[in-house]
Amino acid sequence: MKTITFKAILFDADGTLYDSTMLHFEAYRMVSQELYGFDFSEKLYFDECIDHYKKPTQVLREQGTDCNDEDFYAKKRPYFYKIAQTKLKPTSGLLDFLQALQQHGIPCVIVSGASHNSLEDSLSILGLKDFFEFRIAYEDSSENQKPHPYPYEQAISRLGIPPDEGLAFEDTESGVASANKAGLFCIGIKNATNELDQLKEAQLVISNFNELKYKFNEGLRLSYA
Repeated sequence: MKTITFKAILFDADGTLYDSTMLHFEAYRMVSQELYGFDFSEKLYFDECIDHYKKPTQVLREQGTDCNDEDFYAKKRPYFYKIAQTKLKPTSGLLDFLQALQQHGIPCVIVSGASHNSLEDSLSILGLKDFFEFRIAYEDSSENQKPHPYPYEQAISRLGIPPDEGLAFEDTESGVASANKAGLFCIGIKNATNELDQLKEAQLVISNFNELKYKFNEGLRLSYA
């Protein structure tokens, strides 16, 4: 059994803290149909929005549909919020893990390809906002989205730690690549919408936070095989 100590924890959001992937898809599909008569397929969503971090409005335009970002998101946000209020759940073991980290003074941050509005809504619904010192969202990384290391590099700089003292949690191939390129230890989260092969570059793979083996000793001391 190996052990390694971390001074800060960096979380992706969708698919990691909670699995809102299909809830966003429901909202995107409803708005696309209502405003433009466009059937936003599940395959298109995963190929473009999930795998390549494209916004749905960009995808719509690439598919030949003239759309307005402001109109689209003004419709999408309340649709998502209504769906998420009944369907959004935190990943098993997350709350206990966050509470333990908070009690031991380990800073936690979010590094996500989601928008600030999306993060705000999901964290508010689940009551998780106060566990995180700051959030790096889609708007903060301009053209350098994951798998580029820039989102994590921003977070590392703001935390004021060397990369090898940070632990990242990710659920996509692009996210794992971003964390690795930034020099972080990365744990992959296997969920209902990804495949193990997408997490093969992670240093460890778990299905939920209850599977972690750790204690606190001048940081989070993680044990792993």
